Amino acid sequence: MSLALRGGRGPFVLEKWCVDVLAPDGTVLLVYLGWMRVLGAPLARVTAELFRPDGSVVRGHAKARVIRAAADRLEFGPATLRADSLSWRTPGLSGELRFSARHPAATPRDPFLEDGGRRLLWTVEVPDADVEGELRWPGGATALEGRGYRDRVWFDLRPWRFPIRELRWGRAVSASHATTWVAARTGHGEIAATWTDGAVAQGAREPEFGPGRVLVEGRVADLPGLRFGVLRPLLRRLTRDPREVKWAGPATLAGEPARAVHERVVWG
Repeated sequence: MSLALRGGRGPFVLEKWCVDVLAPDGTVLLVYLGWMRVLGAPLARVTAELFRPDGSVVRGHAKARVIRAAADRLEFGPATLRADSLSWRTPGLSGELRFSARHPAATPRDPFLEDGGRRLLWTVEVPDADVEGELRWPGGATALEGRGYRDRVWFDLRPWRFPIRELRWGRAVSASHATTWVAARTGHGEIAATWTDGAVAQGAREPEFGPGRVLVEGRVADLPGLRFGVLRPLLRRLTRDPREVKWAGPATLAGEPARAVHERVVWG
């Protein structure tokens, strides 16, 4: 598993890492490292969101002005990513996390989607891990332990001709099991894959969800950490203005009580 950037040519390229940690008390941490090139203009940001059980949210974000990538280390502006660790510094939220993976990396479908010679790649670099670390923000700090996950998405699909109309993604963990799934509805049908306890299956096999809470809801271009500024109206037009809802809550996985985070994104 290499952390080197995939790069790519064309009017639009996007690459991002998504990291999450689910804690036993309901705390959810989401961290994103993402860069894209839009009509020749590069954009790169680090965003972090801590959703606490009392309903409060701590957020941090910063530009990634310098990116240095190698096989075993990614320096992404204020963040440093390695195979078994992540650290970042932003004015609103900073942290250090250490991952102990329970399973090797997986690519449930390769490529996940292909359209007109352009591709979308989805790699689950850390399907399930035991995580411990520390988080800090202005006026507060906490230790964090839970089950972690990291995936990587890259695509050079043109957003103004994006073939996906609806995307569902999620993951769930119990004491002895873990699963993650993704399903994309296109004009030609559904493309879906599921990873569960080291095995890959085609189709989206979602667990049974209990009552959850909404973590994020709104137009993707308007999400607080992205800070697109004057580019927001252009990006909304180019991308067909997708809308996202992300939930977290209890689930049942292989007959065991579980914790889940899942989302739905709709274009147009």
